[in-house]
Amino acid sequence: MKIAAIDFETANRSMASVCSVGVSTMDDGAIEENAFYSLISPAENVCYFDPFNIGIHHITPEMAETAPCWTQLYPDLLDVLQGGIVCAHNARFDMTCMKETCRNTGHAVPALRYFDTVELSRHVFPQLAHHRLNDMCDYLKIELDHHNAASDALGCLMIVERVMERSGIYDIEELLQRTGTHLHLLK
Repeated sequence: MKIAAIDFETANRSMASVCSVGVSTMDDGAIEENAFYSLISPAENVCYFDPFNIGIHHITPEMAETAPCWTQLYPDLLDVLQGGIVCAHNARFDMTCMKETCRNTGHAVPALRYFDTVELSRHVFPQLAHHRLNDMCDYLKIELDHHNAASDALGCLMIVERVMERSGIYDIEELLQRTGTHLHLLK
């Protein structure tokens, strides 16, 4: 079954202010890095770029100015996500970004099944003090350019791959069930 790891960066504290998105996919064990990546020009009502956020992801208003808006990229993003299970590291943040951006721009919130790789990491690696994306990638020797949406999505997906390799369970639904990781529905 296809797994699509997604990561968003935001321009400010509003979850609807997405300014970049990255997706990497795994289908029958084959990983596609950067299955989807784009800077995003946030909707006008949430277009303020907070210096704090810029300091984290280094995306400036000038960089996003000529980027496609949500309406332009949404159909292609959905095509990449459909037909599989979505995951994100701290999925509540990323799924809320998806939901709030859709609502803010008048798009239907897609019905996506998803799980959180933070929860998966906590179940599989309980001995670790922290389960942040950078900590997990360091521990599992996964290269990461933290807060770059494409790299964060790939890092998230690589965590799933490493857990599959360690457990010998390559069916994602069985893996989630065996590790006690919840499968949620975004709607």
